[in-house]
Amino acid sequence: MRKGLFVGQCSVELVYYLPNALQPGQRMKAERQLAFAGGAATNAAIAFTAFPDNTSTLVTGLGEHPLSEVARSDIMEHAVELIDLDSLPHHPPSVGSVLVDLSTNEYGVAYSTTYARKLRSVDLGEALFHEVDIVLVDGSYLPQGVDAATTARHRGIPVVLDGGTWKEGLEELLPLVDYLIASNEFRIQDTGSSEDVFTAAQDYGIGHVAITRSGASILAHENDNTQEIPVGKIKVLDTLGAGDIFHGVFCHHILEQDFLTSLRLAAEIATMSCTSLGPRTWIEQLKHI
Repeated sequence: MRKGLFVGQCSVELVYYLPNALQPGQRMKAERQLAFAGGAATNAAIAFTAFPDNTSTLVTGLGEHPLSEVARSDIMEHAVELIDLDSLPHHPPSVGSVLVDLSTNEYGVAYSTTYARKLRSVDLGEALFHEVDIVLVDGSYLPQGVDAATTARHRGIPVVLDGGTWKEGLEELLPLVDYLIASNEFRIQDTGSSEDVFTAAQDYGIGHVAITRSGASILAHENDNTQEIPVGKIKVLDTLGAGDIFHGVFCHHILEQDFLTSLRLAAEIATMSCTSLGPRTWIEQLKHI
């Protein structure tokens, strides 16, 4: 059995799949609507738990507002243990409204940010890390992320950072990271290129760095060597959550495989998730692989 600890974002995602782009003032019936738990760490935790015998714990801020139950029920349905440290539990959660244009598979998102939210200053405690095999942090809720990564480092537990965009204060977290999986938009402070990111990450002691580039190949850097990992060509239906799924699947495989193999396997699952609507359908497909 493998256990993962995930620290970071949780939100309520409301997704409307429309036959075409919505014009100003237009009312349109959606082809389909989904409501689920979103957020980088949340989707990664659910993806990790999708593999047999894996368990995960999510440390986040969700709260007790009625809207929060949408995310809470999704998290519980996928057997993720939730540790909710929201400092303002009766306030509405972060909510993302997503409009997907099915004619182009492009989408736009309106959201309220989680970065204005804070978690209660609670010592996560050594007991939480009992039997934990891997820790993922997404850069939000930085005090708790640093706390978790520090304890993980002391206990020899690998730490994965989901680097979506640069956030103030991440320089405190980077020395505690073993694997940086970043988007193409991620830049460490003033770095300007992928090679600069690799060099800057190495200066922080991070020996394994990957940069995902949507449907393009993944850049993987280890042992002063950069390789490209191809991404399969598919008919894309929905890319929502694919990057988060990639991180969760990577956390599963890196416990058993080498860095490049883990990236390749994570890319295969993340790509598969884009062939159906919603960020959970792939879990059922996984059972038949």
